[in-house]
Order: sequence, then structure tokens, then C-alpha cells
Amino acid sequence: MSEAAGEGGWERLFWLVFGQTSNPVALLDDQRCIVALNDAALALFGSSREELLGSSMADSVRPQERAVAEAEWQEFLRSGDYSGTRALLRGDGSEVRVAFAARLAQVGGRPLAIYVALSRAGRSRTSERARALPLTRRERQVVSLIALGRETPEIARELHISPETVRTHVRNAMARLGARTRAHLVAVVLCSEEHFLLPQPEGASA
Repeated sequence: MSEAAGEGGWERLFWLVFGQTSNPVALLDDQRCIVALNDAALALFGSSREELLGSSMADSVRPQERAVAEAEWQEFLRSGDYSGTRALLRGDGSEVRVAFAARLAQVGGRPLAIYVALSRAGRSRTSERARALPLTRRERQVVSLIALGRETPEIARELHISPETVRTHVRNAMARLGARTRAHLVAVVLCSEEHFLLPQPEGASA
């Protein structure tokens, strides 16, 4: 796996988050072959890096759902945005229900899909007509921590705010960015340097 960051600031930031986040993240080429994945993704898939690199994401889809998944993938290559829920087949034959999302981005000089899969597959009630809008400073802090894999209680402690306030910021950020699930939110954030604002150790004011 090549993890050499490009010259752009976004790509350096992406590889930093890719290595540190506890969210499962994989990079796929246009044929849905896995070209890189982080440790969290290895744990989710339940296979070794050697087994997964170069393999197709189609192998993790139930056989009866593969035709639909392929059609959705072709649409994703045209639109650049993909999200939903699906049963993921793990290396030991078990299944786990995931919320997944993918976004196209230039990584290492070529277009790759940044694919995020979270095992808690809950749908957001965010409006489908929402469009990307600027995030507030606090929303950027919250979504940055989500991208790093922090849970709501951890974010609340780190930013010295209540868990309910965290949830409010998440809902607002999802509405502003048009994200339908947390997995979709993470994928959107990973693809844009402008959404990142990591908090200072002592927490910053809203």
C-alpha cells in the first residue's frame, strides 16, 4: 500500500486522518478493487491486509445483491457520491450490517473512491434536498473529531460541551453538507480540507 502524501495540503491531511481514525476507511479504484485500507477497515472486514488488497468489494456483497450493487457503483462513478446500508460479508463468513458512503477524490494522482463503512447502520432524517453550506467553527471541530472516530461522549468531554449539544452540531452539520448518515458525513469530511478544524487541547470557545 502506498501512503505517500501528495504535495497538496488536503492529501497530507487525508493520510494523517486515514491512519489515525477508528472509522473503517478503504480506497477503491474504478473497478471496486481495494488499493488501501486502514486498520479499522481490516477489523471490520475480518481479513488480513494481504487478503484484501487487490480484492474486489463485490466479494463482500451477498451474491444475490451483487447485480444491484454493481449498478449502484456505475451510477456512483458518474455522480461521485454513494451511500446506503448493506450486509457486509466478513472473512469468517459472518455478516455485519453497515452504513456505507463513498466519495470520489484525487489521491496519489489518480481518482479513487474514499469508502467509509460504519457498523451502526442508522439512517439520518436529514433532508435529501440539503446542499453543502459553510460550517461554523464548532461544527468543523465536531465533524473533525467524528472523522477521527470519536464517539459523542468523547467529543463532549474534549470540547467541554454536553452530549446533546454535540448531537445538535452533528445534525446541523449533516443538514449543511447534505449528509444522509454518519458514514456519509465522514466521507464528505475526508474529501474536503475546508471542513477540518481540529480543536486545541484545552477546547476552544464556540
